[in-house]
Amino acid sequence: MEILILGLLFAIIIGFGFRQTIWSKARTLSARSWSTCQGKIEFGTVIERRTRYFSYYVAQLAYSYTTNGEYYSGYHEKIFLREKSADALCTSLKGKATFVRYKPNAPGTSTVLLEDQQSVWPPQN
Repeated sequence: MEILILGLLFAIIIGFGFRQTIWSKARTLSARSWSTCQGKIEFGTVIERRTRYFSYYVAQLAYSYTTNGEYYSGYHEKIFLREKSADALCTSLKGKATFVRYKPNAPGTSTVLLEDQQSVWPPQN
């Protein structure tokens, strides 16, 4: 019985990760053609998410940017298995510059792509 539960738990974790990867890839592919501007990480928050069998943590980074004289904001999320890791990311990026991709015809729609951040964010493990 324990093996069945562990197998089911493993399948759920893999399925969740796969779903997140597909969504992230789709968003990345569409956002690559969007305009880029420089923004700033305003603050970060760690949110604990609980499932029936385990907990994981989401580092939610709030960012702001200006384009065409207008101010906008958004947030970027990254999932961690350890709270300490999520908190370390939030702490290390607070106040840092970030490149923001936004839709030219809807500048309030934005995202932060990790591939754009190599020169402005510290290396992530």
